[in-house]
Order: sequence, then C-alpha cells, then structure tokens
Amino acid sequence: IVRELARACWDEGSDEYKAQKPQNFEMIQVKPNWHDSTELLGYVSRGSGKPVYVVGDFLRFITKAWENIDVPHFLCLDEMNLAPVEQYFAEYLSVVESRKLRDGKVVTDAILKKCSEQWFFDLTAQLTEDEELRNQFNNEGIALPPNLIVVGTVNMDETTFSFSRKVLDRAMTREMYEVDL
Repeated sequence: IVRELARACWDEGSDEYKAQKPQNFEMIQVKPNWHDSTELLGYVSRGSGKPVYVVGDFLRFITKAWENIDVPHFLCLDEMNLAPVEQYFAEYLSVVESRKLRDGKVVTDAILKKCSEQWFFDLTAQLTEDEELRNQFNNEGIALPPNLIVVGTVNMDETTFSFSRKVLDRAMTREMYEVDL
C-alpha cells in the first residue's frame, strides 16, 4: 500500500509510475537484533584509525527526499515491532516532536547534529552532490525534510514487541484485515 501511495505521486505512464520501486519509496526491514539507530542512521567507525561515517539507509533516503523536496517520499519500516521501537527509532521520535512552521515551511531539529569533525564533512559530501544542500547539512545538521512520510507495518502476536504510549502518541494507527489495491 505504501509503495502504491508513492507511485500515485507520479503521472500515469511515466517511468516512475511504471517502475517496480519508484524513487520516492524505500522499504527497510526491521531486524529483531536492532537495539539502537545504527542500522537506520549509521555510525562513526574508527576501525581504520581515521573516523569514517558508515551511512544507514534511512539517512540516505532523508537526503533523497531533500534533493527532491516537491515530491512526497514514503519510507516503509516493515515489521516495526520485531525490535523495541523506542530503541532503534528514538532519534526520530524525539525530532518529529520538534516540527514547527517557520517562514511558511515545516522545519525540525537535526536528526544528525552538525559536527566540526572531518568525518561529518566527508559524510555530507558522500550523501549529496548538491552544493546548496551540502552547505545546509554542514551548517545546520541533517534535519527531517517536510516531504518525508514514515509508515510502519506491524503484526501483533506473541513473538513481537508491543508499542509504548510514547510511540502511539506520535502515530496514526489503522488496523487492516483485508486489502484490495
């Protein structure tokens, strides 16, 4: 359903409309061993002796949404409750509450704060070739774009984690028993 929402943003008959995976759609499968945000956002690795940022898929998709700000971008977190949401999605849950309207635009705090270390500048250069966007990231950190829509799927059974009030307070929930696309 989320993929079809993303597809509906394109003109019928266009390459993106016909594509198996439109460019404004990303699905990330949640793994049971996720206990922090490193799989989504990434992390600083010092294994080579020089700090290098290993980029997560969510951070890449945030950048893609910033690069095409006029098109809604849909991220689907599949099987969100296989791991404790409050642990791997903590930064997002906090930052999404910082949303406000400034100068006619929706803005948030940075989900990855700016840093004066070289690995941060290398990261922004790796994420985008758009010089203006890179400067924005370097000066303000990487915030959530206003065109990002995050949708999560869950199955409720005895093998999954339940959602806390903190998560449910920030969500719109829909139970589906039958789907007819």
